Amino acid sequence: MTHRYSMLEFSSGDQAIGAASMRIEQILKQILALRGKASLGVCGGSTATSLFPILSQCRLDWADVHIFLVDERWVPIDNDDSNEKLVRSLLLQGPAAAARFYGLKTRHGSAKNALNEVEQRLVDLGVPFDVLFLGMGDDGHIASLFPGGPENEEHTRLVAASTAPAQPVERISLSPGALGQTRHIILPVIGSAKRVVLDKALALGPVSRFPVRHVLTSQSTSCELFLAF
Repeated sequence: MTHRYSMLEFSSGDQAIGAASMRIEQILKQILALRGKASLGVCGGSTATSLFPILSQCRLDWADVHIFLVDERWVPIDNDDSNEKLVRSLLLQGPAAAARFYGLKTRHGSAKNALNEVEQRLVDLGVPFDVLFLGMGDDGHIASLFPGGPENEEHTRLVAASTAPAQPVERISLSPGALGQTRHIILPVIGSAKRVVLDKALALGPVSRFPVRHVLTSQSTSCELFLAF
């Protein structure tokens, strides 16, 4: 079986992040030229913290870019653990401040109760999504799809509720089904510890053991890995 992922390796994390940002910019410009609007899904975490300030300065028609989150912790949006707060403070700045942003947090008391509303927001954005920027955790999770979690089996709807094993806060996430309905996935993997995890994920085995396998084994989306170890 052939997979639609590619890997580029760099000598430093900064170089990998810079190249990933340039690739996102390139794809967005191509899509904007073709269709006049584009959708970009983004994650939180340390990789995002490094990439967002670079991406925010890219010169493109940000007013026609619809930015949304691939996952979110079920906390107030002014909480330091909120991905929405991270996006607003680091990505929606400079030229990128003109972009349209769609958060995942709602008024509901739990993520499970918000699934229908959040899914409709994503449907309104349009599927398939154009670009997703994802990070991989030290346990091989992506978005808020965690090893062994039941959320890994959600293929019929676009979103799933989950709970992180290490930080037991309820989350909402794009589902594996939604990841499979994406044209381009950009995935930086930085650090020697993550190399060990990635090598294991690239081997055969259950997808739920290393959820990054959802995108590494996808036949419907193009996944580009930017590596620095």
